[in-house]
Amino acid sequence: MVKGRPGTLHPTFAALVALGLALLVLTVTPVNAQDADGDAPSPAPEFTPFDGNPVIQRSAGGGWGCEQGTIFAPKIVKHADRFYMFFSGSCQRSGKPAAIGFATSDDGLDWTLHADNPILEPDGEGYDAMCVSIGVPILDGEQWVMYYAGNSTPCAGPGQHIGRAVADDPAGPWVRDPQPLLSAGGPGDWDEGFIMPHAVIHTETGYVMYYSGGAEYLLPLPRLIGMATSPDGVTWTKVDDPATTEPPYAASDPILDVAPDGSQSLLSVWGLDVHLTDRGWEMIFSTTCPESTTPGCPTYIGYGMSDDGLHWRTFRSRDAAILTRQHVDQPWASYCVCQPTFVKAEDEYWLYFTGCTAEANDCEIGGARGTIGWE
Repeated sequence: MVKGRPGTLHPTFAALVALGLALLVLTVTPVNAQDADGDAPSPAPEFTPFDGNPVIQRSAGGGWGCEQGTIFAPKIVKHADRFYMFFSGSCQRSGKPAAIGFATSDDGLDWTLHADNPILEPDGEGYDAMCVSIGVPILDGEQWVMYYAGNSTPCAGPGQHIGRAVADDPAGPWVRDPQPLLSAGGPGDWDEGFIMPHAVIHTETGYVMYYSGGAEYLLPLPRLIGMATSPDGVTWTKVDDPATTEPPYAASDPILDVAPDGSQSLLSVWGLDVHLTDRGWEMIFSTTCPESTTPGCPTYIGYGMSDDGLHWRTFRSRDAAILTRQHVDQPWASYCVCQPTFVKAEDEYWLYFTGCTAEANDCEIGGARGTIGWE
């Protein structure tokens, strides 16, 4: 692959500028910057898990998200001093058929489940006939918009398509677009096996989506992160570097992870959330711990930042971890901490994440609060 030089605009990002998605000149430390001794500054997170975790638990009985099922993949929105958490769930521990529900909170700690969950579920027809999951909500003006992973077959994963639904209220009714917005790549492409959304950011001049894809969701293969742009939130184009003309990157390209020495690699994580804040582009992601030698369930939540949204610096040392499984140290999340989502209020981060035990898909949702300093 031929990529843009560190410290310069990637050719694809230059195309984004032409579309009017150029960003502010940021006053944060550049992702490639080093101090006089050649050592890049590192984040110093200080986060405390909530004592009342998990904040969203499976409910008793036989309904959706019940004690025999699973809940996972939270996404948080704060609007008018109220927290809205959207999450995926199923009445079966297998995770299928998956649907999306939500809960609300006035303080981010005590949550009330919507009485008529799920609010968005498969109806047996179309590209999302069997599974609707991994919801990514945004409030676009007065309208709620949900991007989600759709699967037309019985699913144990996200499927081949990203869909969109809109509503005037989180409780619905939600109206789905008849066709998917984005689909997995063709044979031989890096995202041929699955595709699912993680974050959508509405800038002053357009929309940016971060999504993950790979060859096979259920195997421990790389899950790379792609980026797509849209002028209206409906018509999307995957980022594609014209310099990469051979499979698996001929049709589109994953975004980049830039090391302090300027070397670049493809960004691979298991889940993430991204916001454009006063620090620039900020990412909180989940992956396996740095010392892990074999792929496995994520046990580490880390931090990344970017000047342009395309070239990222991720911090993966244990000292720079936001949370680890050991840090959470709560039985409900004894095996896995993953799928983070966050909102930022001034310098404080409200973080929510999926936690699981070693039993298959025995997952619930917890939270933590903290700050990210630099040293």
